[in-house]
This record gives sequence, C-alpha cells and structure tokens, in this order.
Amino acid sequence: MNLDELIMQHLDIAIQAAKLAGSYVVEAEKAGSFSVHSKRENDFVTDIDIAAERIIIEQIQKHFPEDAIFGEESGKSENSEQGRWIIDPIDGTTNFFRSLPNYTISIAWELEAYAPLVGVVFNPVQNELFYASKNRGAYLNGEPIHVSNVSDISKALMVCVPPHRHHELADQYFSIARQIFHNTSDFRSFGSCALELSYIAAGRIDGYYELCLGYYDMAAGAVILEEAGGAVTHADPDRPFSDDRCDIVASNGLIQDWILHMVQS
Repeated sequence: MNLDELIMQHLDIAIQAAKLAGSYVVEAEKAGSFSVHSKRENDFVTDIDIAAERIIIEQIQKHFPEDAIFGEESGKSENSEQGRWIIDPIDGTTNFFRSLPNYTISIAWELEAYAPLVGVVFNPVQNELFYASKNRGAYLNGEPIHVSNVSDISKALMVCVPPHRHHELADQYFSIARQIFHNTSDFRSFGSCALELSYIAAGRIDGYYELCLGYYDMAAGAVILEEAGGAVTHADPDRPFSDDRCDIVASNGLIQDWILHMVQS
C-alpha cells in the first residue's frame, strides 16, 4: 500500500470516529447527567471526555491496532513505526459543560512527530465537519475551503486567547495582545483551538495567537489550516512544538510574518 492510500484510509477512520464520538457527546449534553472534575487550574475534564476518547480509540484500534495513541485523557501508548494518532475527545470542555456550542472532537494522525498528515475537527452541535489530508486540500462538509485573502492588517479579524491556565504569563501575553489589537480590526475567542484553526482555514478569521496549548489541541486543526493555504508555526523560535506545550501563531499566511514580528519583538 502506498502512502496516499494509507493516508486516505486513516482519514476515513478519523471521520467515522469523530462522528461516533460527536453523536455520543451531543446526546450526553442533552441528558445533562455528567460529572466535572478539575485536573489543574482552569483545566477541566468530564466523564464524557473520557468515554468519548474511549469510543474514538476503540474505532481506531479495530482498523489500525499497531498504531500509537496520544489522547488528552488517556495519555500516550508506546511509539510505533506505523504512526501516531493525536486525540482531543472534546476540545473546549468548558464550552461543553456550560452548554456553549463551540466544542469539537479533534483527531489527527502522523508518521513524523509534529507533521500531521490527517486532521478531522467535528463540531457536532453545529454539524460542521472540517477535514484534510496532506496534499489533498481542506474541506467543510465535503466542500473545499480556503483561507481569506485579507492582507491589510487593519482589516484582520484575530483570535487572541489569554493564557487562562498560566496566569503568570498574563503580563507578557497582554502586552503583545495590546499591540496586535491596536493594529487590527477586532478580536474573537471561541474556546477551542481546533475550531479556531478550522475557522481560519474556512476564511472566517484571519490570524491567531495563543500560549501553552497541548499538541492534541492543535494537531488536527494545523493540517486543515495548512491544506487550506494558511500557515501554522511556533511563536518562539527557541521553543518548538512539544506534546506538552505549543505556543502558536497561525494565519491565512498573508499576515503571518506581521503577527510573528509582533509576538517576537
């Protein structure tokens, strides 16, 4: 089997798994019978996160039992030459348990670390399925998507998200965010990195800056954005992406250098 066929098989299973988990999560939200626990400051998990991740992993392992798994809730399995799945069963858990519609199921697959080949981001409440695979473009519910053509910074709509789990970084963040705000049109924040990257891919937003993400937050959205013509990179050249921390700058590509200049200066 060649690489293209392998990628498409993984994309198909990722879509199936995201839809199964999404249906389960939406029904659980409607029922309202779930518990919420704090993992650390401003970082929450529900029993629905854990169950949804189990659904995703079971679906994956039916078809790719030798692949490695990195799930936000279940952690990491041993590395595998067959590749690794990166799973965030509910990206935007706070949105989920506060009944805000902006949460997603996020699933990526990679052969090389931090170079995902497949990305699926499913917002089950709004029934929006974003997906992409390497060199095959990005799609929303089967229709091709592309980043915006906004190159005028003063017209750019930005996502800038405060480091809510790391208040010690607030002064640094707000100093940078203030400079960005004064030069751009407006800010948004949706509470799900995967969704925000997908929104840039679909041309709804133009740029993005956030500190201290987990790799599972951004892996799927990153390949979707890149396949839609956008750019994703680490905010600090001395701090490359890791499983535990990703400081991210992303955009339609046209304003990427400007955001990086604001962040790094």
